[in-house]
Amino acid sequence: MTANDVIYGINGPVVTVRNTRSFSMMEMVYVGDARLVGEIIGINDKFTTVQVYEETTGLKPGDPIVGTGAPMNVLLGPGIIDNIFDGIERPLKAIEEQSGSFISRGAAVSPLDPEKQWDVTVRVKKGDELSGGMIYATCPETPIIEHRFTVPPLLGGKVVKTAPDGKYRLNDTIVTIEDDKGGLHELTLCQKWPIRSARPCKERQPATVPLITGQRVIDTMFPISKGGTAAIPGGFGTGKTMTQHQLAKWCDADIIVYVGCGERGNEVSRVLDEFSELIDPKSGRPMTDRTVLIANTSNMPVAAREASIYTGLTLAEYYRDMGYHVAIMADSTSRWAEALSPQKRASPHICPQDFPSSMIERDE
Repeated sequence: MTANDVIYGINGPVVTVRNTRSFSMMEMVYVGDARLVGEIIGINDKFTTVQVYEETTGLKPGDPIVGTGAPMNVLLGPGIIDNIFDGIERPLKAIEEQSGSFISRGAAVSPLDPEKQWDVTVRVKKGDELSGGMIYATCPETPIIEHRFTVPPLLGGKVVKTAPDGKYRLNDTIVTIEDDKGGLHELTLCQKWPIRSARPCKERQPATVPLITGQRVIDTMFPISKGGTAAIPGGFGTGKTMTQHQLAKWCDADIIVYVGCGERGNEVSRVLDEFSELIDPKSGRPMTDRTVLIANTSNMPVAAREASIYTGLTLAEYYRDMGYHVAIMADSTSRWAEALSPQKRASPHICPQDFPSSMIERDE
């Protein structure tokens, strides 16, 4: 951070900085002494524009802005299932233990518990050749979901060292691989991924298998395919949210990612109550054993709604790459559009450079 990396102007969730050389487009930054999470959304020859994903009340000109050197990303690893996150992957259960029923500004909590130990089984041996997307270890994440640790898309090489089967923490090294240039890379139980970058795939398979929703009228009149998409348009109070609740509870997907984007708090709490009480007909276990909830309710900062959809998609793609059928519910995209409308920004999509074509997309 330079002496010029300070707030110059504040307009709601949008903050401007005079310095334009310290930051890069779509970089994640920390704003103010409270270290509020933000993102660079505009740069010109005079100002840098920052979108802050938390309440900016109390910020003032002269407060510092610190860059991270990386785009907005999420942490991927065991512990995602049966958890509740906000729009930028902060775990609400852990935040409640730290600050009570309301999210404190600048709450710094790891998305996944770094101290929890997982019972890991290593699936590769020394000398094996690995490429992006291949499974190198597994562990039971919930009683019905096996977490499959895959090589990040940008990596590949020969296995030179493996850890024995046993209990490991999130950042412990499980496998070490050597790439073609002799560089060593340690594979742990987690990886980070930018939320605005789609996880790469080698090919898209045709959508030929139907998604059984458990609702006869939908399966008969409006069939949905695995790998496909569907929208539920309608006015206020017409049952869009309740229909998605039924789809999440009864469809034949392996994992459910439910994004409550700008929904009322009582509707999101209803999902929590119902899913914790509902028994999965396929496994006999609670529905939460195969569900991830992104809760960005209407009383949370509007700006974070824009990121919540990307967060949910990234988590869904992560489990898709393990081979699971994943159903993602986004409720509602109209409120996501409301969060986008005041932002004057270029296309937010970040294109990963030189991704290897070694990952096959499955129809989830």
